[in-house]
Amino acid sequence: MKLLASTDYALRILMALAKEPSDRPFSVEALAQKLGGLSRNHLHKIVQELASLDLVRTFRGAGGGVALAVSPHEVRIGTLIRQLEEDQPVVECFRPDGGCCTLSAGCRLRGLIRVAQEDFYRNLDGYTLADCV
Repeated sequence: MKLLASTDYALRILMALAKEPSDRPFSVEALAQKLGGLSRNHLHKIVQELASLDLVRTFRGAGGGVALAVSPHEVRIGTLIRQLEEDQPVVECFRPDGGCCTLSAGCRLRGLIRVAQEDFYRNLDGYTLADCV
């Protein structure tokens, strides 16, 4: 499976934050540099998504930044990727509108891919953010 770039960066952000004490927020600039020069705007968007999932806390002001809001042991990697990728079809026929596949009526590949996708997530559910750092 190929993950979205934003999912990849979300995982990296969480890993970077998991290495730091939660009472000391990471500045957005420092986090962007740590992630190889990711643009501040892109980073901000990903951080907001992680905040909406209650995984990070954001702090405004001079001492502000981003900190992990949960224990790294509580974040299941498979669950996290499901949440971040929920609207992304793995193949064309997984799109809500069915995509433009002309073989869908008799296709068995769709079921095989669905099982493989769930196996992928289930395997990753065996790991937490703590296992990644």
